[in-house]
Amino acid sequence: MKQALHPSHPHGAKLTQIFGYGWKWLEAPLEEHNINTAWKTNSKYRFKPRVLWSAWQDPKRVIGVRFGSSTSYGLIDIDHNSPNLERIDDICGALETIGIVRTIILRSSFSGGIHIYCPLPQHFPTFSVACALQQCLEAQGLQIAPGQLECFPNVKTYGKWWDKQFTEYNGHRLPLQPMTGACVLDEDLNPISGAYDLALFLAQWDNAVLQNDAETIGEALTIARANRRRRYRTKASGPVEDWKNDLEVIIAEGWTDHGQTNMLLKEIATYGRVFKGLGSSELVEYIETTATSCPGFEQWCRHQHQIHRKAISWAMSASNYYWPLGSTPLRDRTRVGVNKGRAEEARERIAAAVSELGEQIGLTISELVKRLTKAAQTSAQTLYKNADLWHPERSQPAMPVMDAIPRVPDTPEQVRAAILASLESVGNGPITRLGGENEACIFETADLKFKPPQGQEGGCGGKEGISTGPGLHWPPMEWQEGAVGDCHA
Repeated sequence: MKQALHPSHPHGAKLTQIFGYGWKWLEAPLEEHNINTAWKTNSKYRFKPRVLWSAWQDPKRVIGVRFGSSTSYGLIDIDHNSPNLERIDDICGALETIGIVRTIILRSSFSGGIHIYCPLPQHFPTFSVACALQQCLEAQGLQIAPGQLECFPNVKTYGKWWDKQFTEYNGHRLPLQPMTGACVLDEDLNPISGAYDLALFLAQWDNAVLQNDAETIGEALTIARANRRRRYRTKASGPVEDWKNDLEVIIAEGWTDHGQTNMLLKEIATYGRVFKGLGSSELVEYIETTATSCPGFEQWCRHQHQIHRKAISWAMSASNYYWPLGSTPLRDRTRVGVNKGRAEEARERIAAAVSELGEQIGLTISELVKRLTKAAQTSAQTLYKNADLWHPERSQPAMPVMDAIPRVPDTPEQVRAAILASLESVGNGPITRLGGENEACIFETADLKFKPPQGQEGGCGGKEGISTGPGLHWPPMEWQEGAVGDCHA
């Protein structure tokens, strides 16, 4: 068997092994003051590994790749102006239902789009991965749509192979190419230390490969592929009684070690949906009640504080994958009112948290936000959307809050507190998880955090910009709204 000639550099060798399908690759020029996304497909020759590595390092062009018949990763693409940017936690929760518990979140370019990479522990059939990614997101009420939320690989149509007509999977840009603005983000969507370094991305990749469970993923892919084929079915087929008995044995034994939560919740959800015929709300209660009463729950389950949220995710997933035994098959997977339901649930949690905390005399807005987000298990952004429940200047507060800060602060700490309180009083929370301790500036809206610093007209680095790492200079080009998009075939 022929061995590919990989680059001598270890990073290049690893990159070209991951993105090893060299046919029908894509290319777009990267100009000095603009990122051109006029993607062109090269159909003349295959991208060889060493040439691919050289092209990745080229600061004058952007490279995109496609998928072959098998893949060791998946990718979720969220556009910079998509409302799904607020649902990244839901997307990651959906991925957990198919065994993908570790992901890598990247800003794809200066445009602010988000790429969520899903490293897999081995190669799987590409079409099965495409089906599983799409179905697990749709099961959580997330709609797949071009330019908003897309899965790579995509569920492509088959070409007329008997007439020598073939179709390729959609292509996506390579990660962290120099001068494109791509970087690794933390869970709050802020660049982390070494964010532009390919070594950090590859290290996170190796860790995710170890954490994501091959058996669970393989089972999910089998189900997803079967769901794709199964258009009509009036009752379960095969040894139904054996299936029921197997589920009962698994559930009865409960937890025996760490790392079993998602697998057990899946089995409980399946049993409740298929053999008990439970609807969504009843299924959530059944999953939570059954799981918390299973043997080993208190000893081995590390997600006890998240069990309700996970029960909701698995109930929605099971309701879309399965239907009650003997009933009419599901034909319409459209989820109506999911966003409204989530908003109402968040509002209820915030109201409960306000009531639970009771009177907290002397709290600043910053302290109040921190306590409420933790107690309600929600983001600061969601908290401010429901400011009428707790904010002293937008409602009758449920708890007294410090009305004023000394006019002439005595210490730097008081100055910082005054600035934060002023910003937060109009709904602008801190960008970093450090609560604003090390922030240089606060942008007006959350989505503007992706913009590169401007020049002297109002930025942080003057006209000369600031250095962002070896070989990079920020801003290398003028900011233009929507200048960079992700490539799609």
